[in-house]
Amino acid sequence: MIGVAITGWLYFSGRFGIGPLSTADKDAVAAITDGLDAPDWADEDQVECAVDDLIHDSRSGDLEERGLIERDTGGWIYTGEWKVADATTYFENLLECSDDWADEVGEAWQLEDTDCLEDIGTSTVGAFFARDLLTLSDKDSDDSAEKGHAKAVEELDSCYAEAPAAPTATAKPAYRAVSFTFEEPAAANGEVVINTGGPGSWTPLRGRSVSVDTEEGGKRGCVEAQAVVTYPWGTTSESEQTSCGTSKPKRIWWKRAKCTSSPGCYAWQLRYEGFKDFTSITARYTSNGGNCMAVSGACSDTIITQAGGRGRLVTWSFPASYDGAFVARIGKLKARIRN
Repeated sequence: MIGVAITGWLYFSGRFGIGPLSTADKDAVAAITDGLDAPDWADEDQVECAVDDLIHDSRSGDLEERGLIERDTGGWIYTGEWKVADATTYFENLLECSDDWADEVGEAWQLEDTDCLEDIGTSTVGAFFARDLLTLSDKDSDDSAEKGHAKAVEELDSCYAEAPAAPTATAKPAYRAVSFTFEEPAAANGEVVINTGGPGSWTPLRGRSVSVDTEEGGKRGCVEAQAVVTYPWGTTSESEQTSCGTSKPKRIWWKRAKCTSSPGCYAWQLRYEGFKDFTSITARYTSNGGNCMAVSGACSDTIITQAGGRGRLVTWSFPASYDGAFVARIGKLKARIRN
């Protein structure tokens, strides 16, 4: 009879994890639940369910001794300091308090399927979240959460992680530059970003395009690009690709100008663009394939190009009676005035 009486007292008092929760235990459930934030894949009801299960396993007095709660006037204060074992148990409970924990976590992580997640199980996944989301006061002496976290990452990687497709870019000629437009990156189960710049200077791509300068027109420009996928559990994987293109070519052309040297005359400016900054260029002129018929007798001009590689080289004036083909050449470039 004495044994039955003691058992009954333990049951109704809630001591030693036997029977219903005591008032103090219920207050502890409320204090811990109020102090916890639900992860993205759970709700407040699941948090309360998980804490309730934790208190059923370890009553408020035990959790007080382990530093998770402290007594306060009329109740408990949640400290946020978890022992590894309690933290792992809490997250296992939280997962098991869900109707379908794998689907909930998989949706939050945007996984294409959750079969592997279910196979990994609540114990390993619980250790992963305990290590990532809670403050563990004894992690230096209890490495089980760290080992569980590493095991979870290893198994998640084995199931879901893979190198992303190499970044693909379309090259478009620009002025003394090549513009590269990248395709929208995508990877199953992770978030992809594109970096450019090369090893040691990778920089996240802003928007979809990047421009690579060339010293002068018609030159080749290349960009090194890296696609990096980051998975929700912290693993990253990358692939690299170099894309090349050619800038717009250098050119020279005649542009009509105002002529005031004689009645009925006309004038043309010789313009250039795409040249290297501050470099010497020489234009040579012919009229109908022969002498340019310059008043000065000079059939060439040499200048130093301006910053930006474009500008006006010279202005030629012609009498109204001129009826020939006037040609300017700079290297292999040619511009012709037909009259």
